[in-house]
Amino acid sequence: MPTVAVVGLGLMGASFALALKKARPDVVVVGSDKNPLVVRKALEREIVSSANTDLSVVEMADLVMIGAPISAMRELFAHLAARAGGRPVSDMASTKAAVVEWAAAEGIDLVGGHPMCGKETSGIDAADASMFEGAPWVLTRNDPRVTELVEAVGAHPVVMDPVTHDRLVAGVSHVAFLLSIGYVLALARRQDWAEASRLAAGGFRDMSRLAGGDPDLYLGVARTNRQNLLELLDAVTKELGRLYRHLEADDPRLVELFEEARSVRERWARQDQDKA
Repeated sequence: MPTVAVVGLGLMGASFALALKKARPDVVVVGSDKNPLVVRKALEREIVSSANTDLSVVEMADLVMIGAPISAMRELFAHLAARAGGRPVSDMASTKAAVVEWAAAEGIDLVGGHPMCGKETSGIDAADASMFEGAPWVLTRNDPRVTELVEAVGAHPVVMDPVTHDRLVAGVSHVAFLLSIGYVLALARRQDWAEASRLAAGGFRDMSRLAGGDPDLYLGVARTNRQNLLELLDAVTKELGRLYRHLEADDPRLVELFEEARSVRERWARQDQDKA
């Protein structure tokens, strides 16, 4: 039976292990995590067949999937290089250019990957075998061994170079959590926040959802996709400035911006529905 080692058993790694075990019972899934409590949970819940706090499981695997956070990857690659040998190695990090570069510096020919899905909650306790179903999964090249596993867990492989990936996801994913964070902090710093928070409902819940995500994950993304995020924040700031000017002047053309945004959102929603 083929064996897959999942290094990092947090939300993404544990979810992948569960999904792979469900879809491919013929595959043996082993795991590694620096946290002994996580290792114990993974074994007790039968998320993996074998696990340890070191990287020894890599040597029994035919393929390695890295679910560790971006902040840990550079050091992880340094330790992984001696054990990986000629095994294919892929990852699930939210940025790709820096991660692929770090791997190459250690002699690891990484098939960079990024499943476009997730949750605000993090850790092994939030693992979900169905999380990848129907989701795009970016791969930096088409390695049949990695692509097969991506398809097995229900995702759709999309081949894209690392630089293009980082530029595009900065807009459709990464800048969104920065806007959510900025929105929450702006409200929380108002003197009337305690009173206003009692009225917060659907609108606040939708806009603040991403601000509830893992700060360490967001920091890793921000530091490895900084330039793209700065450009997107600049673009959003300009649009907010236009809204501000129209509102300040009580300009009736304000509704045109609302209509334009709604039209863009509706076209995207139709395309997304067609893909499903």
